[in-house]
Amino acid sequence: MSAWLTEKEFRQGGAESLGVTINVAFLQEIKEDFGFRDLLNSVYYKFKPVHSGDLLPRPHEAAQLLGDLRDELETYFALEDFYGYFNQSTVNNPRVAQAAGELRGDHERLFLKLNRIVELTEQIAYQEIGPESTIGQVADALEDFCVELADHEQAEMDLMMRLCNEEIGVGD
Repeated sequence: MSAWLTEKEFRQGGAESLGVTINVAFLQEIKEDFGFRDLLNSVYYKFKPVHSGDLLPRPHEAAQLLGDLRDELETYFALEDFYGYFNQSTVNNPRVAQAAGELRGDHERLFLKLNRIVELTEQIAYQEIGPESTIGQVADALEDFCVELADHEQAEMDLMMRLCNEEIGVGD
């Protein structure tokens, strides 16, 4: 695979229409200073009784924890969307534009996935669904969500490093 996009790849890949890039400084600051990561870790370990030696949270507590996490994720992604990404009228680096556009698009998909987990938990808590749905299933869904979120966060970090290396250059 070549390091440069052909004109056809550029147009078919959507980079031309995206015109999106990232603001490395702001995105890095959001990731380091916003308390979302601490809350995510706290909630994650409450749903991992193997790690904590405790039982899974009760349905109402689980719904509250996950609802709080969803609210914080919404704020976290909003900060990233408004300060960490920005639109450019011209695209200087089509590969970056395409990757940034895809990562930015992941925010909605990940938020909706967590929202579905919260809704399932609330249905369990308020006995709106049968006993076949359990908090154990919620824990499994949360595990899957956390893996996807970690992959997304790593991709954002990789893109930031790529941009830093391109701007600053890498010494020999």
